[in-house]
Amino acid sequence: MRQKSYRKLYCPVPQEQRPLNEYLNIKNSFFFNWPTLKLHKYIYQLIKFGLIILFFSIFITNFFYYFFEFPNKFVLLNFISIITCEIFLILRIYLGWSYIGQKLNNPIIEYEESSWYDGQIWVKPIKILKQDRLIYYHKVFPVLKRLKKTIVYLLLIYIIIFLFTIVI
Repeated sequence: MRQKSYRKLYCPVPQEQRPLNEYLNIKNSFFFNWPTLKLHKYIYQLIKFGLIILFFSIFITNFFYYFFEFPNKFVLLNFISIITCEIFLILRIYLGWSYIGQKLNNPIIEYEESSWYDGQIWVKPIKILKQDRLIYYHKVFPVLKRLKKTIVYLLLIYIIIFLFTIVI
């Protein structure tokens, strides 16, 4: 019964610009679904990404510090490059999720009916606004919180490694 009344609500926003559809798209995309995984799978994905970056950074780092002459600096510079790339990746994921969160939490949807830059505004009805905010607070907000913690931990590790490179 509720489904029928919900379908009767007129929504002029195109399907691909609706916040709920954008949320479902970002949730099912490759990099953006990592924070929605369980914690051990999320950490596993970050470690896999770090190993891929390590594979490429070894060759680049070898130009600056030869492994057999400066093994400590070689290893620390590889760790710095891994953490830097992971921070940029997590920042990109965070920006995508925060954009979706803003669209879900906002009572007004700005959209374009065609590609002629004819911006329109549609005020969400109470039912849709409640649904979008429920999704925001129970699905998107915890993801944003996890991403913020990840950025803070990666920055702390980055600072520690950077201080080690200065000392050595």
